[in-house]
Parts: sequence; structure tokens; C-alpha cells
Amino acid sequence: MKQIKNLLAIVVMILSLSACSESDSGDDGAGGNGGNGVNANNRTTGASANELLSDQVFEELVIEAVYEGGSRPEAASLNNLVSFLNDRLNKPAGIRIVEREIPAQNNGTYTIDEVIEVEDEFRTQFNSDNSIAVFVLFTDEASANDEGNRVTLGTAYKNTSLVIFQPTIEMFSGGLGQPGRVTTESAVYQHEFGHIMGLVNLGTPLQSQHEDPDNSRHCNVDGCLMAAELEGGNITDMMGLMGSGIPALDAECIADLQANGGK
Repeated sequence: MKQIKNLLAIVVMILSLSACSESDSGDDGAGGNGGNGVNANNRTTGASANELLSDQVFEELVIEAVYEGGSRPEAASLNNLVSFLNDRLNKPAGIRIVEREIPAQNNGTYTIDEVIEVEDEFRTQFNSDNSIAVFVLFTDEASANDEGNRVTLGTAYKNTSLVIFQPTIEMFSGGLGQPGRVTTESAVYQHEFGHIMGLVNLGTPLQSQHEDPDNSRHCNVDGCLMAAELEGGNITDMMGLMGSGIPALDAECIADLQANGGK
């Protein structure tokens, strides 16, 4: 009976570290709060939520924005991201972006394993001293998971790693009846950062029950930035969510972040 109880405890622990999609990866081998250990940037999605939100371990955030060729994000979208993060993170030493271009990888489409290969080759910013680093890859090719009208706009796949599928964003923004490109980019970038900040129920504990029962790790409040539509899925639903501009975090999500060291 004791062995069965121990097995159940292990299963519960594994489930609690699962991310909102099958693309989560990373090893929580850094232990404790992660800090500057060997595996500090190679942990599961949401594992660095408190480190990002609070100033107890790190007082600065460095975002390494790496893009392939013509997949460079709009400057206004990155400015919107920094403004969003300044509102939510306690980082008295500031938030800065290190932006650079890499050669096109010519994969055709991207699996998460292929994204990780690019990160392993090109990432240069890691946690150090007083700074926590986040790697963001802006691809020039779509996700391998896209099928018909169901697409993936971005994915948080480690504790400090994101991928943004820029061609898909550009395809469904800026046209007649579509949200503007900056609006779409800003919404997707902020949504994916929300996941590594621990939303929803992904490393930042719930202060109220607002996790979507049909889309785990997302919010069930209408119009919230953390709605599942902003990660991908049905494009019509996504465009409808952004019909009036960049969605904001609802009060429930903000309360979660504040309870875990954020603003």
C-alpha cells in the first residue's frame, strides 16, 4: 500500500508540471528556485514563474529576441511587450531586449524539437548574477502542427523559452477584416509570456477557479489575454477575440500573478 501511495504522489507531481500543450520540455534539474545552475534555463514551462515575477532572485530581465530573415517582429510590438511586462514584473534593474538575426534554417515547418535545436545552437543569453534571461525565436516558417484552419501562433516550451510562428501571424493579420499586425503580434507575444509567468495554473497558483476546463492552462474569463484562442486553434475565434484591440489580463489572472511575487 505504501508503494502505491508513493506512485500516486509521483504521478500527481508530474501532472502539476505539465504545460498547456504537448510541446513542454526541459529538465527541472536546477533544483530549488533554479537560479544560475547548469539547468536554470532548461526547466519545465512555468518553473521560473516566481523568478520572473519577483525581485527576490533576479532584478533584471533580458529578452533575447532571435529572428530568421524577414521574420523580424515589429518594433511597436516589442515595445508593447516591454510595457506589458513592466506592469506585471518586479524588475527594479529593468527589462531589456537583445535583438539579432540568424540565418534561415529552411526546415519547411517547425516541430518543437527543431525549435530546441535552433535554441541550442544560437542562444547566447542565460541566467547570470542578477539577470534572468528569456529566449524568443521568431521563425520564418509555420508550425508542423498546422492543419487547415487550425494553426499555432506561438508556444512556451520551457521555463525561459518561447517560439513565435511569424508567418502565421502575418498571414492572419493586417488584411481586410483582420486585426492589425502589431495588435496580433502584441497579443500573441504577451500571451506566451503569460505562460512562462505561470498562467494559468502553470507554476503560479490559482487564487480563484478560472482555469478553462476545456483548455487547460488557459483562462475561462471572456476576453482575457490568456484565452486559448490566442495560442492558436480556430483562426475565426482568434480574430474575434482581438476585434477591439489587444486583450488585457483579467482581474483573476492579475491576482494570481500578484500572489506569486508580481505586480
